[in-house]
Amino acid sequence: MKILVVDDDQVTLNMLREFLESHRFEVSLASSPAEAMAHQARSPVPLVLSDIKMGEADGLSLLSELKKTSPSVVMILMTGFGSMEGAIEAIQKGAFDYISKPFDLNRLLVLLNKAVAHIRNLESDPGKTMQAEGVLETPRLLIGSSPGIVEVYKTTARATLSSSTVLIHGESGTGKELVSRAIHQNSARKSGQFVAVNCGALTESLLESELFGHVKGAFTGAQTDKIGLFEEADQGTLFLDEVGDISPGLQVKLLRVLQEGEIKPVGSQKSVKVDVRIVAATHRDLEDMVRSGKFREDLYYRLKVIEIEIPPLRERKEDIPELARVFLKKYAMKLGKNVRDISRSAMDRLMSHSWPGNVRELEHQIERAVAMTGSGILSEDDFDFMETAQPVHVEIGDAKSLESMEREHILRVLKETDYNKSKASEILGIDRATLYRKAQKYGIALKSE
Repeated sequence: MKILVVDDDQVTLNMLREFLESHRFEVSLASSPAEAMAHQARSPVPLVLSDIKMGEADGLSLLSELKKTSPSVVMILMTGFGSMEGAIEAIQKGAFDYISKPFDLNRLLVLLNKAVAHIRNLESDPGKTMQAEGVLETPRLLIGSSPGIVEVYKTTARATLSSSTVLIHGESGTGKELVSRAIHQNSARKSGQFVAVNCGALTESLLESELFGHVKGAFTGAQTDKIGLFEEADQGTLFLDEVGDISPGLQVKLLRVLQEGEIKPVGSQKSVKVDVRIVAATHRDLEDMVRSGKFREDLYYRLKVIEIEIPPLRERKEDIPELARVFLKKYAMKLGKNVRDISRSAMDRLMSHSWPGNVRELEHQIERAVAMTGSGILSEDDFDFMETAQPVHVEIGDAKSLESMEREHILRVLKETDYNKSKASEILGIDRATLYRKAQKYGIALKSE
Protein backbone atom coordinates (compact mmCIF):
# COMPACT_ATOMS: atom_id res chain seq x y z
CA MET A 1 0.00 0.00 0.00
CA LYS A 2 1.29 3.47 -0.88
CA ILE A 3 1.26 5.94 2.01
CA LEU A 4 2.14 9.64 2.32
CA VAL A 5 3.51 10.72 5.74
CA VAL A 6 3.27 14.45 6.54
CA ASP A 7 5.16 15.99 9.47
CA ASP A 8 7.40 19.03 9.93
CA ASP A 9 9.77 17.05 12.18
CA GLN A 10 12.43 15.31 10.07
CA VAL A 11 13.32 12.84 12.84
CA THR A 12 9.70 11.68 13.01
CA LEU A 13 9.52 11.39 9.22
CA ASN A 14 12.66 9.26 9.03
CA MET A 15 11.57 7.03 11.90
CA LEU A 16 8.13 6.44 10.38
CA ARG A 17 9.58 5.77 6.93
CA GLU A 18 11.98 3.13 8.30
CA PHE A 19 9.21 1.48 10.35
CA LEU A 20 6.58 1.51 7.59
CA GLU A 21 8.94 0.28 4.88
CA SER A 22 9.86 -2.64 7.13
CA HIS A 23 6.16 -3.53 7.05
CA ARG A 24 5.87 -3.40 3.24
CA PHE A 25 4.43 0.09 2.82
CA GLU A 26 5.63 2.20 -0.11
CA VAL A 27 6.37 5.46 1.72
CA SER A 28 6.47 9.05 0.45
CA LEU A 29 7.33 11.97 2.74
CA ALA A 30 6.17 15.60 2.97
CA SER A 31 7.32 18.19 5.51
CA SER A 32 4.35 20.55 5.09
CA PRO A 33 0.70 20.58 3.93
CA ALA A 34 1.73 22.52 0.79
CA GLU A 35 4.30 19.84 -0.07
CA ALA A 36 1.68 17.14 0.59
CA MET A 37 -0.85 18.82 -1.74
CA ALA A 38 1.79 19.10 -4.46
CA HIS A 39 2.64 15.41 -4.07
CA GLN A 40 -1.02 14.39 -4.29
CA ALA A 41 -1.51 16.51 -7.41
CA ARG A 42 1.55 14.92 -8.99
CA SER A 43 1.26 11.32 -7.76
CA PRO A 44 -1.85 10.65 -5.60
CA VAL A 45 -1.78 7.94 -2.92
CA PRO A 46 -4.86 6.46 -1.18
CA LEU A 47 -3.55 6.66 2.41
CA VAL A 48 -2.19 9.71 4.26
CA LEU A 49 -0.74 9.85 7.78
CA SER A 50 -0.37 13.47 8.90
CA ASP A 51 0.51 15.47 11.98
CA ILE A 52 -2.03 18.13 12.97
CA LYS A 53 0.26 20.84 14.38
CA MET A 54 3.06 21.79 11.96
CA GLY A 55 4.24 25.27 12.92
CA GLU A 56 1.83 27.70 11.32
CA ALA A 57 0.39 24.94 9.12
CA ASP A 58 -2.60 22.79 10.05
CA GLY A 59 -3.27 19.13 9.30
CA LEU A 60 -7.03 19.71 9.54
CA SER A 61 -6.86 22.23 6.69
CA LEU A 62 -4.86 19.68 4.70
CA LEU A 63 -7.62 17.15 5.37
CA SER A 64 -10.27 19.56 4.04
CA GLU A 65 -8.23 20.36 0.91
CA LEU A 66 -7.45 16.73 0.17
CA LYS A 67 -11.12 15.77 0.53
CA LYS A 68 -12.04 18.40 -2.10
CA THR A 69 -9.70 16.96 -4.70
CA SER A 70 -9.71 13.28 -3.60
CA PRO A 71 -12.92 12.46 -1.67
CA SER A 72 -11.91 8.80 -1.25
CA VAL A 73 -8.52 9.53 0.34
CA VAL A 74 -8.14 7.84 3.74
CA MET A 75 -6.38 10.06 6.26
CA ILE A 76 -5.16 9.39 9.80
CA LEU A 77 -4.22 12.38 11.95
CA MET A 78 -1.50 12.42 14.63
CA THR A 79 -1.47 14.92 17.48
CA GLY A 80 0.40 15.67 20.66
CA PHE A 81 -2.44 17.98 21.71
CA GLY A 82 -5.48 15.69 21.97
CA SER A 83 -8.81 17.33 22.67
CA MET A 84 -12.51 16.66 22.33
CA GLU A 85 -13.06 19.40 19.78
CA GLY A 86 -10.03 18.26 17.78
CA ALA A 87 -11.34 14.72 17.51
CA ILE A 88 -14.83 15.89 16.59
CA GLU A 89 -13.49 18.22 13.92
CA ALA A 90 -11.19 15.53 12.52
CA ILE A 91 -13.85 12.81 12.36
CA GLN A 92 -16.57 15.11 11.02
CA LYS A 93 -14.25 16.49 8.34
CA GLY A 94 -13.72 12.91 7.19
CA ALA A 95 -10.60 11.63 8.97
CA PHE A 96 -10.45 7.84 9.16
CA ASP A 97 -8.94 7.98 12.65
CA TYR A 98 -7.08 10.14 15.14
CA ILE A 99 -4.11 9.03 17.27
CA SER A 100 -2.25 10.87 20.04
CA LYS A 101 1.52 11.23 20.33
CA PRO A 102 3.60 9.62 21.63
CA PHE A 103 2.14 6.39 20.28
CA ASP A 104 3.21 2.78 20.28
CA LEU A 105 4.36 1.85 16.77
CA ASN A 106 2.64 -1.52 16.90
CA ARG A 107 -0.61 0.21 17.81
CA LEU A 108 -0.12 2.54 14.84
CA LEU A 109 0.46 -0.49 12.61
CA VAL A 110 -2.84 -2.06 13.71
CA LEU A 111 -4.59 1.22 12.88
CA LEU A 112 -2.92 1.45 9.46
CA ASN A 113 -3.89 -2.13 8.66
CA LYS A 114 -7.51 -1.26 9.44
CA ALA A 115 -7.20 1.70 7.07
CA VAL A 116 -5.77 -0.56 4.34
CA ALA A 117 -8.67 -2.99 4.78
CA HIS A 118 -11.07 -0.04 4.48
CA ILE A 119 -9.39 1.12 1.25
CA ARG A 120 -9.63 -2.40 -0.21
CA ASN A 121 -13.30 -2.42 0.74
CA LEU A 122 -13.84 0.91 -1.04
CA GLU A 123 -12.02 -0.40 -4.11
CA SER A 124 -14.32 -3.44 -4.24
CA ASP A 125 -17.44 -1.24 -3.84
CA PRO A 126 -16.80 2.30 -5.16
CA GLY A 127 -20.32 3.38 -4.15
CA LYS A 128 -19.38 3.37 -0.48
CA THR A 129 -18.25 6.64 1.09
CA MET A 130 -17.09 7.66 4.52
CA GLN A 131 -19.52 9.63 6.67
CA ALA A 132 -18.38 13.23 6.80
CA GLU A 133 -20.23 16.46 7.34
CA GLY A 134 -19.18 20.05 7.96
CA VAL A 135 -17.66 20.59 11.36
CA LEU A 136 -19.93 21.95 14.09
CA GLU A 137 -19.15 24.31 16.92
CA THR A 138 -18.04 22.61 20.13
CA PRO A 139 -16.86 23.88 23.49
CA ARG A 140 -13.81 22.28 25.07
CA LEU A 141 -15.58 19.93 27.45
CA LEU A 142 -12.97 17.31 28.30
CA ILE A 143 -9.28 17.95 28.75
CA GLY A 144 -6.22 15.77 28.21
CA SER A 145 -4.28 13.91 25.56
CA SER A 146 -3.66 10.52 27.20
CA PRO A 147 -4.46 7.48 25.02
CA GLY A 148 -7.49 6.59 27.14
CA ILE A 149 -9.14 9.99 26.89
CA VAL A 150 -8.33 10.30 23.18
CA GLU A 151 -10.28 7.06 22.64
CA VAL A 152 -13.21 8.79 24.38
CA TYR A 153 -12.85 11.77 22.03
CA LYS A 154 -12.87 9.54 18.95
CA THR A 155 -15.89 7.45 19.98
CA THR A 156 -17.75 10.60 20.99
CA ALA A 157 -16.97 12.15 17.61
CA ARG A 158 -18.29 9.11 15.77
CA ALA A 159 -21.42 9.08 17.96
CA THR A 160 -22.27 12.59 16.71
CA LEU A 161 -22.73 11.21 13.19
CA SER A 162 -25.74 9.02 14.07
CA SER A 163 -28.85 8.95 16.25
CA SER A 164 -28.09 5.56 17.81
CA THR A 165 -28.36 5.08 21.57
CA VAL A 166 -25.15 5.54 23.54
CA LEU A 167 -24.13 3.90 26.81
CA ILE A 168 -21.40 5.70 28.78
CA HIS A 169 -19.52 3.84 31.51
CA GLY A 170 -17.48 5.67 34.11
CA GLU A 171 -16.99 6.32 37.78
CA SER A 172 -18.58 9.29 39.51
CA GLY A 173 -16.77 12.50 38.60
CA THR A 174 -15.22 11.30 35.32
CA GLY A 175 -17.38 13.53 33.08
CA LYS A 176 -20.21 11.33 31.79
CA GLU A 177 -22.64 14.22 31.40
CA LEU A 178 -19.99 16.33 29.65
CA VAL A 179 -19.58 13.60 27.03
CA SER A 180 -23.35 13.30 26.57
CA ARG A 181 -23.63 17.06 26.04
CA ALA A 182 -20.80 16.99 23.50
CA ILE A 183 -22.64 14.27 21.57
CA HIS A 184 -25.84 16.32 21.53
CA GLN A 185 -24.23 19.67 20.71
CA ASN A 186 -22.41 18.22 17.71
CA SER A 187 -25.21 16.06 16.31
CA ALA A 188 -28.03 16.74 13.86
CA ARG A 189 -30.26 17.13 16.96
CA LYS A 190 -28.41 20.13 18.39
CA SER A 191 -31.35 22.44 17.69
CA GLY A 192 -33.53 20.27 19.95
CA GLN A 193 -33.46 20.14 23.74
CA PHE A 194 -30.82 18.37 25.82
CA VAL A 195 -32.63 17.06 28.89
CA ALA A 196 -30.86 15.29 31.77
CA VAL A 197 -32.22 13.26 34.70
CA ASN A 198 -30.46 11.30 37.45
CA CYS A 199 -32.37 8.02 37.64
CA GLY A 200 -30.78 7.12 40.98
CA ALA A 201 -31.92 10.26 42.76
CA LEU A 202 -35.70 9.71 42.41
CA THR A 203 -38.15 7.12 43.67
CA GLU A 204 -39.71 4.79 41.09
CA SER A 205 -43.08 6.55 41.00
CA LEU A 206 -41.54 10.03 40.84
CA LEU A 207 -39.10 8.99 38.11
CA GLU A 208 -41.93 7.48 36.05
CA SER A 209 -43.90 10.71 36.30
CA GLU A 210 -40.79 12.76 35.42
CA LEU A 211 -39.99 10.64 32.37
CA PHE A 212 -43.44 10.00 30.93
CA GLY A 213 -45.53 12.83 32.41
CA HIS A 214 -48.98 12.35 33.90
CA VAL A 215 -52.58 13.41 33.38
CA LYS A 216 -54.72 15.32 35.84
CA GLY A 217 -56.01 13.03 38.61
CA ALA A 218 -53.52 10.24 37.89
CA PHE A 219 -52.55 10.26 41.57
CA THR A 220 -53.01 12.36 44.68
CA GLY A 221 -51.57 15.80 44.00
CA ALA A 222 -51.77 15.54 40.20
CA GLN A 223 -53.95 18.62 39.78
CA THR A 224 -52.94 19.34 36.16
CA ASP A 225 -51.53 17.50 33.17
CA LYS A 226 -47.71 17.40 33.18
CA ILE A 227 -45.43 16.94 30.17
CA GLY A 228 -42.70 14.35 30.77
CA LEU A 229 -39.03 14.59 29.93
CA PHE A 230 -39.41 12.36 26.86
CA GLU A 231 -41.83 14.84 25.31
CA GLU A 232 -39.67 17.75 26.44
CA ALA A 233 -36.69 16.17 24.65
CA ASP A 234 -38.65 15.39 21.46
CA GLN A 235 -36.34 15.93 18.43
CA GLY A 236 -33.46 16.23 20.91
CA THR A 237 -31.49 14.13 23.40
CA LEU A 238 -32.48 12.63 26.77
CA PHE A 239 -29.57 11.85 29.10
CA LEU A 240 -30.40 9.10 31.60
CA ASP A 241 -27.71 9.25 34.28
CA GLU A 242 -27.29 6.19 36.55
CA VAL A 243 -29.57 4.11 34.32
CA GLY A 244 -28.49 1.01 36.26
CA ASP A 245 -30.57 2.21 39.21
CA ILE A 246 -33.98 2.05 37.50
CA SER A 247 -36.51 -0.52 38.70
CA PRO A 248 -37.53 -3.63 36.69
CA GLY A 249 -40.94 -2.06 35.99
CA LEU A 250 -39.42 1.09 34.53
CA GLN A 251 -36.93 -0.97 32.55
CA VAL A 252 -39.88 -2.53 30.69
CA LYS A 253 -41.35 0.91 29.92
CA LEU A 254 -38.01 2.29 28.77
CA LEU A 255 -37.57 -0.72 26.46
CA ARG A 256 -41.00 0.02 24.94
CA VAL A 257 -39.92 3.58 24.14
CA LEU A 258 -36.79 2.31 22.40
CA GLN A 259 -38.74 -0.32 20.44
CA GLU A 260 -41.90 1.59 19.59
CA GLY A 261 -40.90 5.25 19.80
CA GLU A 262 -43.87 6.10 21.98
CA ILE A 263 -44.72 6.75 25.62
CA LYS A 264 -47.84 6.57 27.75
CA PRO A 265 -48.21 9.28 30.45
CA VAL A 266 -49.12 8.04 33.93
CA GLY A 267 -52.91 7.69 34.20
CA SER A 268 -53.47 8.03 30.44
CA GLN A 269 -54.78 5.42 27.99
CA LYS A 270 -53.30 7.27 25.00
CA SER A 271 -49.84 6.75 23.60
CA VAL A 272 -47.73 9.69 22.45
CA LYS A 273 -45.16 9.38 19.67
CA VAL A 274 -41.71 10.79 20.51
CA ASP A 275 -38.47 11.11 18.53
CA VAL A 276 -35.74 11.14 21.17
CA ARG A 277 -32.13 10.01 21.18
CA ILE A 278 -31.22 8.33 24.45
CA VAL A 279 -27.75 8.65 25.94
CA ALA A 280 -27.48 6.61 29.13
CA ALA A 281 -24.71 6.49 31.71
CA THR A 282 -23.82 4.33 34.67
CA HIS A 283 -21.02 3.56 37.09
CA ARG A 284 -22.40 0.04 37.56
CA ASP A 285 -21.37 -3.15 35.76
CA LEU A 286 -24.52 -3.71 33.70
CA GLU A 287 -23.22 -6.99 32.26
CA ASP A 288 -22.94 -8.36 35.80
CA MET A 289 -26.43 -7.03 36.59
CA VAL A 290 -27.80 -8.80 33.50
CA ARG A 291 -26.19 -12.07 34.64
CA SER A 292 -27.72 -11.71 38.11
CA GLY A 293 -31.16 -10.84 36.70
CA LYS A 294 -31.19 -7.27 37.99
CA PHE A 295 -31.13 -5.62 34.56
CA ARG A 296 -32.97 -6.70 31.42
CA GLU A 297 -30.70 -8.18 28.78
CA ASP A 298 -32.82 -6.86 25.89
CA LEU A 299 -32.73 -3.33 27.31
CA TYR A 300 -28.97 -3.58 27.87
CA TYR A 301 -28.35 -4.39 24.20
CA ARG A 302 -30.73 -1.65 23.09
CA LEU A 303 -28.79 0.90 25.13
CA LYS A 304 -25.24 -0.16 24.18
CA VAL A 305 -25.37 0.35 20.41
CA ILE A 306 -22.43 2.74 20.91
CA GLU A 307 -20.36 2.32 24.07
CA ILE A 308 -18.00 4.87 25.60
CA GLU A 309 -15.73 3.98 28.52
CA ILE A 310 -14.35 7.00 30.38
CA PRO A 311 -11.17 6.08 32.29
CA PRO A 312 -10.83 7.19 35.93
CA LEU A 313 -8.32 9.95 36.60
CA ARG A 314 -5.93 7.55 38.35
CA GLU A 315 -5.52 5.75 34.99
CA ARG A 316 -4.64 8.93 33.08
CA LYS A 317 -2.48 10.83 35.52
CA GLU A 318 -0.46 12.37 32.69
CA ASP A 319 -3.49 14.62 32.12
CA ILE A 320 -3.44 16.03 35.68
CA PRO A 321 -1.03 18.98 35.06
CA GLU A 322 -3.12 20.27 32.13
CA LEU A 323 -6.38 19.78 34.02
CA ALA A 324 -5.00 21.44 37.15
CA ARG A 325 -3.79 24.53 35.27
CA VAL A 326 -7.07 24.91 33.39
CA PHE A 327 -8.97 24.82 36.73
CA LEU A 328 -6.40 27.19 38.28
CA LYS A 329 -7.01 29.76 35.55
CA LYS A 330 -10.78 29.31 35.81
CA TYR A 331 -10.99 29.87 39.58
CA ALA A 332 -8.33 32.57 39.77
CA MET A 333 -10.48 34.57 37.32
CA LYS A 334 -13.77 33.63 38.99
CA LEU A 335 -12.56 34.46 42.51
CA GLY A 336 -10.51 37.51 41.49
CA LYS A 337 -7.25 36.04 42.85
CA ASN A 338 -3.80 36.63 41.38
CA VAL A 339 -2.79 32.97 41.51
CA ARG A 340 -0.52 32.14 38.60
CA ASP A 341 0.92 28.65 38.99
CA ILE A 342 1.31 25.45 41.03
CA SER A 343 4.61 24.61 42.70
CA ARG A 344 6.51 21.48 41.70
CA SER A 345 5.98 19.84 45.11
CA ALA A 346 2.27 20.60 44.97
CA MET A 347 2.04 19.14 41.45
CA ASP A 348 3.90 16.05 42.63
CA ARG A 349 1.33 15.74 45.41
CA LEU A 350 -1.50 16.03 42.89
CA MET A 351 0.12 13.36 40.73
CA SER A 352 0.50 10.93 43.65
CA HIS A 353 -3.08 11.24 44.95
CA SER A 354 -5.47 8.37 44.08
CA TRP A 355 -8.39 10.68 43.10
CA PRO A 356 -11.39 8.55 44.15
CA GLY A 357 -13.63 11.47 43.12
CA ASN A 358 -11.87 11.79 39.74
CA VAL A 359 -11.85 15.08 37.79
CA ARG A 360 -14.66 16.51 39.94
CA GLU A 361 -12.51 16.01 43.05
CA LEU A 362 -9.48 17.61 41.35
CA GLU A 363 -11.55 20.64 40.35
CA HIS A 364 -12.87 21.01 43.90
CA GLN A 365 -9.33 20.80 45.33
CA ILE A 366 -8.07 23.51 42.95
CA GLU A 367 -11.06 25.77 43.68
CA ARG A 368 -10.54 25.40 47.43
CA ALA A 369 -6.79 25.98 47.16
CA VAL A 370 -7.24 29.14 45.08
CA ALA A 371 -9.87 30.42 47.51
CA MET A 372 -7.72 29.80 50.60
CA THR A 373 -4.19 30.70 49.44
CA GLY A 374 -2.52 34.00 50.14
CA SER A 375 0.24 33.36 47.61
CA GLY A 376 0.54 33.69 43.86
CA ILE A 377 1.72 30.09 43.56
CA LEU A 378 -0.17 27.15 45.05
CA SER A 379 1.96 25.10 47.42
CA GLU A 380 1.44 21.64 48.86
CA ASP A 381 0.06 23.21 52.07
CA ASP A 382 -2.81 24.77 50.10
CA PHE A 383 -4.35 21.36 49.43
CA ASP A 384 -6.42 19.38 51.91
CA PHE A 385 -6.69 15.74 50.85
CA MET A 386 -8.97 13.38 52.73
CA GLU A 387 -6.65 10.40 53.00
CA THR A 388 -7.94 6.91 53.54
CA ALA A 389 -8.04 6.28 57.27
CA GLN A 390 -5.86 3.55 58.76
CA PRO A 391 -7.73 0.45 59.98
CA VAL A 392 -8.90 0.72 63.58
CA HIS A 393 -10.20 -1.89 65.99
CA VAL A 394 -13.84 -1.26 66.78
CA GLU A 395 -15.31 -2.72 69.94
CA ILE A 396 -18.74 -4.35 69.75
CA GLY A 397 -21.34 -1.66 70.24
CA ASP A 398 -19.32 1.01 68.42
CA ALA A 399 -21.20 0.58 65.10
CA LYS A 400 -23.97 2.91 66.17
CA SER A 401 -21.49 5.61 67.17
CA LEU A 402 -19.74 5.32 63.79
CA GLU A 403 -23.07 5.82 62.03
CA SER A 404 -23.71 8.83 64.27
CA MET A 405 -20.34 10.26 63.23
CA GLU A 406 -21.19 9.82 59.56
CA ARG A 407 -24.59 11.46 60.08
CA GLU A 408 -22.98 14.41 61.87
CA HIS A 409 -20.37 14.79 59.12
CA ILE A 410 -23.02 14.83 56.37
CA LEU A 411 -25.10 17.36 58.33
CA ARG A 412 -22.07 19.58 58.90
CA VAL A 413 -21.18 19.59 55.18
CA LEU A 414 -24.80 20.30 54.21
CA LYS A 415 -24.94 23.27 56.58
CA GLU A 416 -21.57 24.61 55.35
CA THR A 417 -22.85 24.50 51.77
CA ASP A 418 -26.24 25.95 52.70
CA TYR A 419 -27.82 22.62 51.66
CA ASN A 420 -26.47 22.83 48.11
CA LYS A 421 -26.71 19.11 47.33
CA SER A 422 -24.36 19.21 44.33
CA LYS A 423 -21.62 21.01 46.28
CA ALA A 424 -22.13 18.79 49.34
CA SER A 425 -21.83 15.65 47.19
CA GLU A 426 -18.53 16.94 45.75
CA ILE A 427 -17.07 17.65 49.20
CA LEU A 428 -18.24 14.29 50.59
CA GLY A 429 -16.83 12.47 47.56
CA ILE A 430 -20.13 10.76 46.72
CA ASP A 431 -22.69 11.23 43.96
CA ARG A 432 -26.08 12.86 44.56
CA ALA A 433 -27.92 9.53 44.47
CA THR A 434 -25.76 8.24 47.36
CA LEU A 435 -26.34 11.48 49.26
CA TYR A 436 -30.11 11.03 48.92
CA ARG A 437 -29.90 7.42 50.15
CA LYS A 438 -27.77 8.33 53.16
CA ALA A 439 -30.07 11.26 54.01
CA GLN A 440 -33.04 8.89 53.94
CA LYS A 441 -31.15 6.34 56.06
CA TYR A 442 -30.22 8.89 58.73
CA GLY A 443 -33.47 10.88 58.63
CA ILE A 444 -31.78 14.04 57.34
CA ALA A 445 -34.15 16.54 55.73
CA LEU A 446 -32.67 17.87 52.49
CA LYS A 447 -33.81 21.46 52.14
CA SER A 448 -34.49 22.95 48.69
CA GLU A 449 -31.44 24.39 46.98
